[in-house]
Amino acid sequence: MTDNTRRNLPRPPDAWTALLVVVLLAGCSHMQRLEPSHWHAHWPWHHAPAAAEPPVNELVVESATGTAPPELLQTWDRNALRVALDRLAGEGELKLHPVQGHGWPIRLEFAVQPGSFQQLEVRGEQRIILVVPATGGVAVLPVPQGLYASTTRELTLRYGNAAH
Repeated sequence: MTDNTRRNLPRPPDAWTALLVVVLLAGCSHMQRLEPSHWHAHWPWHHAPAAAEPPVNELVVESATGTAPPELLQTWDRNALRVALDRLAGEGELKLHPVQGHGWPIRLEFAVQPGSFQQLEVRGEQRIILVVPATGGVAVLPVPQGLYASTTRELTLRYGNAAH
């Protein structure tokens, strides 16, 4: 063969190109649906979202006015009991105490809907006023340690607008 004919022959693919083609074909065969909206479920680092914590009944809720108390969703967030106040709006007062035979949780936090009221006053062994954000998504307000003790009978929650 002359130099002229050798240049016109097709060049065989190198090993890296062949490996890339094999990997891409293997990846395509793994895809169950080829729409881009379903690709995220097939990435190797994709994990299903954690299941929501099941509701619990650790605290009894009583209305201070004698009316029927609202149902407040209670869930565990690690060792903190989260009480959802996100359905409350306006002004009101509630009392919380542990279910018969249970004690107070080690940590307590309240989930509130911004803009539904301005502040949350919590009274136990001490008193604290937690400010509710005006905008945004559901906010979690942790109750500081020392606000209640194991001997505390009840916590009083007052929610509403800030006192002038």
